[in-house]
Amino acid sequence: MHEISFEIVELEEQTYHPLIRSEFEGLDGYWWVLDTGASKSVFDESLIGYYTGDDSESVMATGLGKEVVKTNSATIREFKLGGFNFGTLKVALIDFQHINDEYAKFSDKKILGLIGSDFLYPHKAILDFGTQKVSLLVD
Repeated sequence: MHEISFEIVELEEQTYHPLIRSEFEGLDGYWWVLDTGASKSVFDESLIGYYTGDDSESVMATGLGKEVVKTNSATIREFKLGGFNFGTLKVALIDFQHINDEYAKFSDKKILGLIGSDFLYPHKAILDFGTQKVSLLVD
């Protein structure tokens, strides 16, 4: 198991998001949200150059609301967390501007993506909010 520290951001009273620092060259100050409720990992479509798009494959994405959004998929070639390279990560691409506008009201953190259960489940993720560490199984 590989342990990685995360930070907690309280966006509103008793509304918490666990965040892991991104490890992309040139993107200092950007963070991933650990989102166990997200079935698919997503990435900010505006960060061209950090992913390879797959125009032939589209993905249907839904949030907590009823709205279904059609989006493109992409691959992050070197997905690194906590100094460990997990290899590739397939993501859905969305516009994160509205998310970052909301975060700016409560925090100086910039969000570039959500790490969903498609990554967390196969890596047997264990989030320990007491120690603020996530443990991930590595091959």
